[in-house]
Amino acid sequence: MMSLRTFVRPLAVALSLAFAAVPATALAEGNHPRRAAAKDKGEHKRDRAQFPIAADKFQAHIEKRITKMRGRIESKMEKRNVPDAKRVEIRKNFEAGAGQVREAAKRAGADGTVTKEEAKQVRDLAKSLHQKAREKHGRGGKKGGTDA
Repeated sequence: MMSLRTFVRPLAVALSLAFAAVPATALAEGNHPRRAAAKDKGEHKRDRAQFPIAADKFQAHIEKRITKMRGRIESKMEKRNVPDAKRVEIRKNFEAGAGQVREAAKRAGADGTVTKEEAKQVRDLAKSLHQKAREKHGRGGKKGGTDA
């Protein structure tokens, strides 16, 4: 007489192998459902801006980045309990740097379009201002420095 165990064990092994093989073959063929949906729409989460870009669109992108950075600075100052006098100084320095970045973006888009090289110059300016601010306020441009 055949026991239930001799029937169930091979069935369980076969089913587990079948369930493991199906997703592996789907990924090997590149048929991932989320990637396929992104390709169908013609967009992907990590798509970059296509250059040359319209000056007003680039200006809007710069404003969005400045707003995001302002929020990050405020939350970090709140988290670290920065004194009010230091907060005022940091905000003043940030707004001065943001003004420089806005001016550079305006110069880059003076002809109505912004090329990749012009955008890189604006980005490099923003990075250098960020580095200087970190050095000035005690972080030294490195993560894990003193809290200031």
